[in-house]
Amino acid sequence: MGFLYPRLLSGQAKPLHEAYQTMAPAELTDRVGGTHDSAVFAATGGDRTSEKDLRRLREKVVALAQGSNFPEESTRELRSTFDLKLAKLLHTEMGIVPAEAASGDVWAFLALVLLPDVAYWRYPSPPGDRVLGTDLTRHVFGRLWWRAHLVHSPGDPDPYSALSILGEAAFDQIYARRKALGGSPYLVKAILRVWDSLNLHEFKERQVLIDFLMRLLRLGPFVAFEALNTDALDAELRSVVEESVRAILKATSASPQEIDARVKIVLSGSALGHAPSVSPRKGPTVIRTSLPAATTDEASRRQDERTGLRVSPAPYSAYEGPSFGDPRVLGLKERAEAVETVVRAEGPVTALRVFRIITGLAGTRLRESAARHLVEATKYAVRRNMLAVENQVGRRGYLGATLHMPDGPSCVLRTRGPRALDEIPDRELVAAANLAQAASTTLDLEELAKRTSQIFGYERSTAPFKECLFDALQKHGR
Repeated sequence: MGFLYPRLLSGQAKPLHEAYQTMAPAELTDRVGGTHDSAVFAATGGDRTSEKDLRRLREKVVALAQGSNFPEESTRELRSTFDLKLAKLLHTEMGIVPAEAASGDVWAFLALVLLPDVAYWRYPSPPGDRVLGTDLTRHVFGRLWWRAHLVHSPGDPDPYSALSILGEAAFDQIYARRKALGGSPYLVKAILRVWDSLNLHEFKERQVLIDFLMRLLRLGPFVAFEALNTDALDAELRSVVEESVRAILKATSASPQEIDARVKIVLSGSALGHAPSVSPRKGPTVIRTSLPAATTDEASRRQDERTGLRVSPAPYSAYEGPSFGDPRVLGLKERAEAVETVVRAEGPVTALRVFRIITGLAGTRLRESAARHLVEATKYAVRRNMLAVENQVGRRGYLGATLHMPDGPSCVLRTRGPRALDEIPDRELVAAANLAQAASTTLDLEELAKRTSQIFGYERSTAPFKECLFDALQKHGR
């Protein structure tokens, strides 16, 4: 049983963050505390950590930061070194269990009460998710604890040696998919173990990693990774790496012979002095199937007037009306009517696009305060049956929701129009993939992404498009 840490709830955390945005680290040192009047603890699950222990943890973190030039401006290299050392320190010193570490409010307390000077030194004028604990993949301290936890190997001479295999951005690609991949230390360690044996010097590592993870996500429903022994799992992961590398090389002018040779170099790791480190497969057999057909919900599959799914994309109808005014000064009902007006013109439409339209017409940007007012108005509109909403649960919350009229379709496949990639509803991406697969149900992932992107008028299938598409298929495909 681990220790319980104080939790700073969002109602108290947000005002502190707003106040700290313009303060220098030296000023924030004066705001440091081991307690907070509004802090709470979980009712059960361990012993409450004492203020003395919190102060001791602070001393160790500050000592590490001073080695990277805290409180003065630091370099990228020094900050990277600090992150690696801090990940190890937090995991070894905090005595916290994963259930407690999954609470964003715990990390909000560390960033805003115990260590605000270090937090705002590491990320000057940070966005809220760096300190509030709303997204643990980005939190200044929480992300590091989880990186250390997922790579920790107690039996190794250096239990945290795998921390240096992938950088922060690359590791976040894994942890951002934690529901399917990143929540399993066994699978994460295997990914890092295999990655360390590769020679990717001739490639953009991030490109290969994103493609690899997308393929792994699609394989997930058909393979019980944790049921495989180490050799079988490593062999399976290496085969997925090979698929990714081949797909990337096929997009170039490389000949089949060149592709074979370069794949061999990648898997041998020879340029790094590695010998092939994976034994022949043993244990459970991995059964692979063809890519599942993309589908929308049951109503969408009927392709009737209610769903709006068509044989080919319909033209996108964009809102072209006047400004509604600044949503931060409008009344609740006025804001709700503004949201309804845009949805009536463009729906089904993501809340993110609706909010951007409203703030853009008002001559402002979609910042946290405006988003908060518009989310409140959207919830009000849904309660009054002015709008219907789906997919509002998840990492982006209401910003990722799809809004449509209560008597209108929940999915309409249309041309891209003026929409940015992150403004296309997930189910519309899936409907496009369904259309792309109509002629062939055995498309590989590269070809599926390529054909789907063409439906939306993109000249090529980029890594961000693939990521959005395969995330949508993971949630809504069958």
